[in-house]
Amino acid sequence: MKRHKSKEIWAKILFAIYSYGHYIKTSIRQPLLRKILLLPYAILDFLIVRGVLNCLFPYQLEVGKGLTIWHPYGIVIHSQAIIGENVTIRQHVTIGKAHDEGGLPIIGNNVSIGAGAIIIDEIKIGDNTVIGANAVVTKSCPENAVLVGVPAKNISNSHVEM
Repeated sequence: MKRHKSKEIWAKILFAIYSYGHYIKTSIRQPLLRKILLLPYAILDFLIVRGVLNCLFPYQLEVGKGLTIWHPYGIVIHSQAIIGENVTIRQHVTIGKAHDEGGLPIIGNNVSIGAGAIIIDEIKIGDNTVIGANAVVTKSCPENAVLVGVPAKNISNSHVEM
């Protein structure tokens, strides 16, 4: 199974740059060689991922298979956040910390994250959850939730087809 499913060219470029850096991080054990091989990643990350796409999608990020990104612009994800399998992320999503202390979000499998959503602090997003556009999620949620609003509230525990 592919690591990503996006069809948009900029999403493919984002995944290619991320995948190269992640491969170097996980496969090369010699520190000096790893630093040398990460130089092309750093240049492409600076010029394209941060410069053109205005994204922060670090190679240290753990991402499950089947990630889909629609419109990969303005997406900021903390390097230690965890993203499950078959997750969909739309433009201007933030996944990270509200403050310096504390943990980071864990996104379950089959989660759909709407445009502009913010997911912060040490929380767990249950499997099969839908997060609405511009929702601000600061608390954990169960599986099959539908989260909307600021702060996000669960409006349904029934399964929603994605």
